[in-house]
Amino acid sequence: MSQTAFEQDIFIHAAPEKVHAFLSALDNHTQIHPLIVAIRHTQTSAASDGTPINHYVIRDRMKQGPFMMTFSYRVEMSITPQGMIVYDAHQFPAIYLHNTTMCVPEDNGTRLKERVEITAPRLMVNTVYSQALASHQEMFAKLKTILE
Repeated sequence: MSQTAFEQDIFIHAAPEKVHAFLSALDNHTQIHPLIVAIRHTQTSAASDGTPINHYVIRDRMKQGPFMMTFSYRVEMSITPQGMIVYDAHQFPAIYLHNTTMCVPEDNGTRLKERVEITAPRLMVNTVYSQALASHQEMFAKLKTILE
């Protein structure tokens, strides 16, 4: 297994509460994430501290060479007491993404920051990294357009 990570941020001319509300409703991600085609909420559980954890199955569609592939994976989403949105995605074969997203007030808007940590089989980690980075950059750009 190999690990890598990336960070990105963007300024959005919208109130932090508006940005946070949009991102914490995972169903909204079909509007901004270029690979997601469907999101299904499966259950809600609670962490040991009582924080709700929402469980989802997400279906993605991705072009791989001349082929179009679809695949599903599990995601748990929670919001920390400090307001950080945490997503944990588990995908076959042994691919794990841990995403932390913060909406920080800045001037008359929001500085949206995320860190994505990736664990994947050594032969796949570079592909997972490049696809995750590209899709999250596009996701941030679309979010900016929608909320401004």
